[in-house]
Amino acid sequence: LPQLINILEGTMSFVGTRPEVPRYVAAYTDEMKATLLLPAGVTSVASIRYKDEDTLLDAADDVDDCYIHNVLPAKMEWNLRSLKEFSFIGELKVMVETVLAVIR
Repeated sequence: LPQLINILEGTMSFVGTRPEVPRYVAAYTDEMKATLLLPAGVTSVASIRYKDEDTLLDAADDVDDCYIHNVLPAKMEWNLRSLKEFSFIGELKVMVETVLAVIR
């Protein structure tokens, strides 16, 4: 519910890069920082692709290291691709894929 309020206030969008904790943002490359220019989103292609990231991280010896060096770069690749290929239809597709991912 708080995220829906944020969407109504214009500080978040339905589709966009999920906000990261500051220690992970500190690991961003200059290119990754481009995702900070737009409002954070409730869902994204990266969120859908990595909806089970906890399973991957559970197997890691060092969760932060695994996230920063493996998961984060892959998620940011999806996020940056989404920014470059932005379209209204693409955003609708992500919303539908999110619903399907949740019910699977």
